[in-house]
Amino acid sequence: MKKIPLLILFLVISCAPVQPEKKINFSKDLTFEEFKSNLKVYVDNSDYPNIDE
Repeated sequence: MKKIPLLILFLVISCAPVQPEKKINFSKDLTFEEFKSNLKVYVDNSDYPNIDE
């Protein structure tokens, strides 16, 4: 009887939405404009809150 709540809990936890990885390459061979555009994409896709608001 105790196994059923554990099974339900396990199923609920395992059904969390999958978040795709957002990898941006910041290599040393970038120009300033490429770095700036990559940084803008990174900031737009990041999950961090905006502290300017």
